[in-house]
Amino acid sequence: MLYIKELGLLFTALILSSCSFMAIAADSHETIHFKTGTNSGEYITTTTNYDVNNYIFYAKKGQHLNITLDTKSTKLWVILLDEKLKRIADLTPFSADLNDNGEYILPYSGKYSVRIGQYRAFARRGESSHYKLIITID
Repeated sequence: MLYIKELGLLFTALILSSCSFMAIAADSHETIHFKTGTNSGEYITTTTNYDVNNYIFYAKKGQHLNITLDTKSTKLWVILLDEKLKRIADLTPFSADLNDNGEYILPYSGKYSVRIGQYRAFARRGESSHYKLIITID
């Protein structure tokens, strides 16, 4: 009988700890639709703690993706994911994944996601970063 009570307490503690983690990391998803006649979009937002912002778009193989992150923060990472959420490229400035023009050439036609978040050390401290993201696809 004593073991059942301890297992119940352990189970409750596990449930509460998993729920508290989900409350910490809140992802936002925004599907990108460029205005007619344009090839870029601008998004202004903030990321806090472990929050991750996702910008989802469709593009064709061979198109050039250019990401401009206008921020005073040095706490942010930017990556490109494929439709299966597998990491394709690091899109931070001076990344080896970018060409000489600071662009990434998309390897296939389909759905992509640009994901932006804070490095873990800053997220752990509860810091936030404000930024303006410009996505251009040629």
